[in-house]
Amino acid sequence: MEITPAKTLVLFDFDGTLTKGDTLSRFLLYSLSPGALVRGTMLVIYSFLRMIWQGSWSSARGKEELMSVFFKGCEKPQLEQLGAAFCREKLPDLLRLEVLEQLRAYQKAGARTAVVSASADIWIKSFSEAEGIDLVCTQLEYLDGVFTGKFATPNCNGHEKAVRIRAAFNLADYAKVIAFGNSVGDSDMFALSDEAWLIHGRGKQIQVVYP
Repeated sequence: MEITPAKTLVLFDFDGTLTKGDTLSRFLLYSLSPGALVRGTMLVIYSFLRMIWQGSWSSARGKEELMSVFFKGCEKPQLEQLGAAFCREKLPDLLRLEVLEQLRAYQKAGARTAVVSASADIWIKSFSEAEGIDLVCTQLEYLDGVFTGKFATPNCNGHEKAVRIRAAFNLADYAKVIAFGNSVGDSDMFALSDEAWLIHGRGKQIQVVYP
């Protein structure tokens, strides 16, 4: 794969693309005691069943409810410290090093790089800052420094990825946009790109051409 220099924007999905799988579940296992995890899981299941019964279920609402059950009322510095510790202690073993090396190669060539993810900012922020990457993701809502149990932004997946990318970057400023993703949730991001790479299985890459 040819590395394209400056005036190129390279977008990376996080879970399953830069990482080998889901990070939300790993963050929960890292952050919570076994007792808190069991009690919270029971509440989450009840909430999910209630939403399904009421016809209000969506993956975005489900994730917001999950974060609310486990972390509502936590102070922002506490969550940021948890996220930073997770990135430092657990994330290195979850990363796809071959994809991370591609990201770094694009940066070295002068391209602008960004992570675009449905995951919450608290466990991606530290990683993106350490790597010098722009971050576009789902953000938590705080009131007086305390997590309200709500998202401050829509869940950054599917069509919302394209909305957030357009809001964060003037795509006309770039001669080429390249995207890396691993699921149907990245399709709208792919559609904005001149070159798109689908990561699947054990890291195999398949180029997807748009339009």
